Amino acid sequence: MAKPFLSVIVPAYNEERRIGPTLEKLVGYLTSRPFQWEVLVVDNGSDDATATVVENWASEVPQIRLKSLPTAGKGLAVRHGMLQATGELRFMCDADMSMPVEHLDDFLDRLGEGYDIVIGSRQTEGARRFGEPLIRHLMGRVFNWVVRVVAVGGFQDTQCGFKMFRGDLADEVFPLQRATGFGFDVEVLFIAKQRGASILEMPIDWHHEPSSKISPVADSVRMVMDAVLTRWRGLIGAYRK
Repeated sequence: MAKPFLSVIVPAYNEERRIGPTLEKLVGYLTSRPFQWEVLVVDNGSDDATATVVENWASEVPQIRLKSLPTAGKGLAVRHGMLQATGELRFMCDADMSMPVEHLDDFLDRLGEGYDIVIGSRQTEGARRFGEPLIRHLMGRVFNWVVRVVAVGGFQDTQCGFKMFRGDLADEVFPLQRATGFGFDVEVLFIAKQRGASILEMPIDWHHEPSSKISPVADSVRMVMDAVLTRWRGLIGAYRK
């Protein structure tokens, strides 16, 4: 298969129910586009039938690949997928596909304007949220405030699960990533900004998925710790190599 123009990386942990519909949406969108593509599903420690569902899809669609990791952790899965991908552009996509797949056109257009990274945002002007519980929204705003104070400023929503990177920049940034959980987004953006990357935060429509894998309290604490560690690593020069 020729080198793809676009790689889509989907981290998946116990997603046997949602990964099939997500792949259906992605394949339907991508097959209608005039470029080569691939989808990498990184199954990180699932103990359900996620891998089987993906393997069944891959047997019918050769552009789909499954990578299996023994350890859970969204950051670990995304890092692995980004570095295994070969596309000129690389798109990180949540397994629940809570964003309409047609928004991919907007990511491609914005990156085509010269940006190095385009991140989906549920918070910037023009964004729309559907069905999100108030408590989760408030926790997200508090975390964003912590991120802006402690680690990386200038963004209203670092945690949205839809981001597109230039492939050559991804090859620079992701080898330096250390966070393995949900806080990895902050670290990746911090590293990219250190390298002078141009980053656009773009509004999207986002639909809350009730069966989210995030633990509101425990994962929020871990994410704050990751933000603090990111700042510390930056201060001691850990991201220079």
